Amino acid sequence: MSGYFALVIFFLAATIVGVAMLVINRLLAPSIPDPLQDYPYECGVPLYDKTAHTTLDQKYYLLGLLLVLFDLEAAFVFPWAVIYKEFVKYNAGLIFTEMFLFLTILTIGFVYAWKKGALKWQ
Repeated sequence: MSGYFALVIFFLAATIVGVAMLVINRLLAPSIPDPLQDYPYECGVPLYDKTAHTTLDQKYYLLGLLLVLFDLEAAFVFPWAVIYKEFVKYNAGLIFTEMFLFLTILTIGFVYAWKKGALKWQ
């Protein structure tokens, strides 16, 4: 039971600090309502219609997908680079070939997006 005491104290302190921050914010923050605060805003393009049925240009979605793609690349390459020395003694050729294939596929995707003009901002 004594092992959980520190955990209970930690959660209690975290709850108290969180609630205190919310209360202090409510008390000290200016409360001046502005109609622009409720205005939808997407990627620098003001919307003329406030309904949910408005359409946005597809380049925003494509750029977001490309960002996710290259973030995933970095997320996979970094751990591989960290443990590469450990696995070299087992089968260096296979490990290097797998990562080279992965980077080749991503490079082909990048070149395809570049040729299609997905990276041009107009």
